[in-house]
Amino acid sequence: MNYQCEICHYIYEPENGDPEGGIEPGTSFKDIPSDWLCPRCGIDKSSFTPMGNEIQAPRGKDPLLVMVLGLTQGLWTIAGTGSYSVTRQIGRTFLEELKSKGLKFDDSKTSLESVRSYFVENHHMAGNIEYSVGDDEVDLKVQNCRFFPVCSQLESQGVLITTCPYTNTAAMAMEEATGYRFRISKEPQGFGHQITLKKVSKVK
Repeated sequence: MNYQCEICHYIYEPENGDPEGGIEPGTSFKDIPSDWLCPRCGIDKSSFTPMGNEIQAPRGKDPLLVMVLGLTQGLWTIAGTGSYSVTRQIGRTFLEELKSKGLKFDDSKTSLESVRSYFVENHHMAGNIEYSVGDDEVDLKVQNCRFFPVCSQLESQGVLITTCPYTNTAAMAMEEATGYRFRISKEPQGFGHQITLKKVSKVK
């Protein structure tokens, strides 16, 4: 029986196994060691659900991730740091979607919890998002991210903008809650990222 990761949709097929992860072809899912991790997003075995045998894993990269990769590379090539206005718009667009779902942005913690619940609980796009709020900055830790392979590739190519939905939405949510703009910095950590939002100026 095939099993699918609820975060990144990777499909484990017993006949193929996961040789790079030490799982030989022919190993059933129940016989995989409990410390095995999804090779794409790093989530643990408990986040996989059975799919039966009729659904086969697609070959090659996820088309959505390829599209995000191409769009981000294109923006950086054409506009460089001028692309920040586009990435801010990504955050604004998501913010309006979250508001339409009744999520609240009354203060910093409520805003970040709204972002976390939308992406993690409603859409399973990451294993978890942890956050802490300081006087002038916010720290977010995104774990087991569906977009991690794309972000890693872009970072290795020196692309300095991010189309990451969590990052841009959190920045706009904090702007909505506090009335201040925030500068984004982002570092890879495990199968996710450590994100810092630093308060920079009052919104006019």
